[in-house]
Amino acid sequence: MPHRKVFISILGTSNYGSCQYTQGDFISSDTCFIQEATLEFLNVKETWTAQDIAYIFLTPTARTSNWQEKPVYKGGEEKGYIGLAPILDEMKLPCPIETVDITEDGDEQGLWSVFQTIYDKLQEGDELYIDITHSFRYLPMLLLVLCNYAKFLKQTKVVHISYGNYEPNATVYPLVDLMPLVTLQEWTEGASNLLDYGFPDKFYELSDTQLRALSANEETRTEDVKCLRSFIGNLKTFSQERIFCRGLDIINGKTQKQLQRLAGQIENVVIAPLEPIFEEIKRSLSTPSSSMINTCIDVAQWCYDKQLYQQSATILEEGLISYFSERHGIALEDKDSRELVTTAVTILNYKISPEKQRCKPKNRQLLDDLLNDNELNKKKLIELFSALIDLRNDYNHAGFREKKDRREVKTMRIGVKDSLDKAHQVFPGTPDTGKCEANVVKESPLFLNLSNHSSDKWGETQLDAARAYGKVVDMPFPEIDPGATTEEIHRLAEEYAEEISSKYPDCDLTVHLMGEMTFTFRLVTLLHARGVRCVASTTQRKTSELEGGKKESIFEFQEFREY
Repeated sequence: MPHRKVFISILGTSNYGSCQYTQGDFISSDTCFIQEATLEFLNVKETWTAQDIAYIFLTPTARTSNWQEKPVYKGGEEKGYIGLAPILDEMKLPCPIETVDITEDGDEQGLWSVFQTIYDKLQEGDELYIDITHSFRYLPMLLLVLCNYAKFLKQTKVVHISYGNYEPNATVYPLVDLMPLVTLQEWTEGASNLLDYGFPDKFYELSDTQLRALSANEETRTEDVKCLRSFIGNLKTFSQERIFCRGLDIINGKTQKQLQRLAGQIENVVIAPLEPIFEEIKRSLSTPSSSMINTCIDVAQWCYDKQLYQQSATILEEGLISYFSERHGIALEDKDSRELVTTAVTILNYKISPEKQRCKPKNRQLLDDLLNDNELNKKKLIELFSALIDLRNDYNHAGFREKKDRREVKTMRIGVKDSLDKAHQVFPGTPDTGKCEANVVKESPLFLNLSNHSSDKWGETQLDAARAYGKVVDMPFPEIDPGATTEEIHRLAEEYAEEISSKYPDCDLTVHLMGEMTFTFRLVTLLHARGVRCVASTTQRKTSELEGGKKESIFEFQEFREY
């Protein structure tokens, strides 16, 4: 059975004039409502069926001011145009049209109420067609987040998302395709999986799909495309070597060296969302160490930073075993001889008589050599090695051990962290570059206001909330050309991300970002990739009636909310 097509739109409350909407060759009927134009654009009348559905979400005010046959102002005066309900009836769509009531409360409880109401209407595997033109300013962002949420929990798919862009003094308005925002969300997910957790699959899939398309076209098949495709493939291998603890490959360092070589050859990152991620990856690619133990500690630290704790413990222990194997001429693939290193550590730690240890005659001399190794006999190293052996056993045996040997969950990560700290002390040639401790000295916290409203115009409530994040500084929001292309928006956002990163490199930075939606979304994505916290400000709209039937709206600050 095919998946259900679902149209989602939130009806606004404003007084809408008649106009046409256009995208490509399409021009809508004259209409007061973007919903009619979007349903025409989607060709719903000809291609949808009775199993599909259109949801129109309504606040109580929207129902009277724009849904009913004769819309009215808040005071009861008629607006003078026909409401959306009879217009949709007249379209005679093959799918049912269902109105859904939502609250117009703008507080956190109201937001979650709207979120839950819309989410509850979605079914497993729905194909979503979304209009985000009207309603409260926060709701378009909520719809984007909700769609991403439903993708994971209900396997829904966004097929279409658009915005009717009002332009002064025009009679025909563009119906803007916002599917690039959905793509950006996927890139955000892929980048987060890779940079935060080391999982390359989503990032590889997104990159490889676009690079294959570029490679298939002779005009776009450049050397940069070839190099970048090879880079992405090696990056996947690089991560998987660590995730699956491929020790010999890690020590060999072939993949890491290949990545560095390819990174230096790529002059133009041909996929816009990939460029900031590429720069971050380049920065994270340290030169492979000439020392085996330093390499293993570096990789164990990498795994710890990605929350791959079991891999971190495994690689660190095997790195120590490999270090002493190398000192005593043991082949790294020689499983039986490598086990003698662990045996020697156990003897030294528990002061066991070597004679009591069962050992093949041919290995006796090697065991004696290990026991007499001054390096292995160092107290700190014995403590480190013994703790690692015990920790790894606890991991690999899934806690099926005697109670005295079984760690609590909360101590497992701490055990890996302690082992890494000791490894950095025992082998000081290895820099501790990990994130496991916030031991990098940063400048005082800063709150950067990047919006159309400078902080000197804020009330004390908003200023106090901002100061809780740090010292408040302003950066003017750019003038965004309504006719700017997606590439131009991306370029501008990248310029701002670079300026912010270079201007405040060592700050505990929070960026308050509010303005034109596509630029804001892009910049938040770029700043998140750099580890920068971003917040939006929420407001409560209070409307009062003035003489002559006019209305005045005042927006009162409520809180800063993290993106």
